[in-house]
Amino acid sequence: MKRLAFVLLGMVLTTACGYSLQGTSSALPESIRIIALLPFENHTTRPEIEQRVTEETARQLASRGRYRVVTDREGADALLEGAIIGFRTNPVQFNAEGRASRVETVVSIQASLRDLSSDEILWSQSGLLFRSQWDVPATEAGFFDQETVALEDIARGAAGTLVSSIFEGF
Repeated sequence: MKRLAFVLLGMVLTTACGYSLQGTSSALPESIRIIALLPFENHTTRPEIEQRVTEETARQLASRGRYRVVTDREGADALLEGAIIGFRTNPVQFNAEGRASRVETVVSIQASLRDLSSDEILWSQSGLLFRSQWDVPATEAGFFDQETVALEDIARGAAGTLVSSIFEGF
């Protein structure tokens, strides 16, 4: 009986502590239901990164359930626009021959979310960073193939960081 009382007390206390399931809360106003997402600009020399981040951002916004994502401002409540401002790959580990065996890719994003009814900036970030590390194949020819494969994970992580930042108000 004491154990049941402690469990119930614990449940009551934790429900009032501000805990919620990740991805279900939002720092955005209730009036925001439809978000227009413009294609990200690419200010880097890495082709495709802006397309993949835009696509992945749309997926992650839609997965939040309460928002519809469109590509046109017409009828939207908010506008999300941004740019990939940095993309660099640096070696972080070397093999016995002095060649890179592991690299880190860093993506830097600038973006803003604007309420279209009031023209107020709801969220803005100018140097949002995402880092990802991956192993380099033994042959140099495979490096660029591996970077292209890793690009999906990099875009997914960068978009996830962006969307979490918007909804969690950081």
